[in-house]
Amino acid sequence: MSTTKTVANRAIKARAKGTPDRIQKDIINANAIVDKKIVKNSIHHVAETEELSVADLPQGDISVPMNLWLDHKAELKKRGGIVAVQIAADEFPEDFSEEYAEISSIVLPMVSHVDGRSYSHAYKLRTRFNYDKEIRAIGDVKYDQLGFLTRSGCNAFELPEGENIETALKAFTEMSDVYQPSTDGGALIFSRRRAIH
Repeated sequence: MSTTKTVANRAIKARAKGTPDRIQKDIINANAIVDKKIVKNSIHHVAETEELSVADLPQGDISVPMNLWLDHKAELKKRGGIVAVQIAADEFPEDFSEEYAEISSIVLPMVSHVDGRSYSHAYKLRTRFNYDKEIRAIGDVKYDQLGFLTRSGCNAFELPEGENIETALKAFTEMSDVYQPSTDGGALIFSRRRAIH
């Protein structure tokens, strides 16, 4: 019988502290991808702070944290222009189901590309709440996520600095076959195989 002891690998570091769930600084991008086309972007995404008030908001099209929308909906609707509403990664879309009829665009801030909660948010919005307006992913959105985010329900994207928006359009045609059902109704590869045999 072996008497070898298992020794912990000290080289393996503990998982880093989780990243914030909300955008930390205002985000403004000149261009966006909407319905797989590059468009001029006018939305100023306002970061959530403890002191944030309606008076602090910039002029023009904006996206605001959900708590600001809930507290000042009437004032925000009087502004004119786009008033999109952010759902943070640690919030739950089911908590706001009564609001969706009045929200013209939902923004999902992705503060880390390894956090999958925004995918779930988009999927729930499309399937459970039948939200048929714009769902926009912003923040740490990478090229190789675009196809999956589209399948989950996002139809608009703002890429971070350093990502080539022209090149990003190729991401929407890279996946010819899919294995899991999702919001896009794509035919699964298994059904194609059944049809052949």
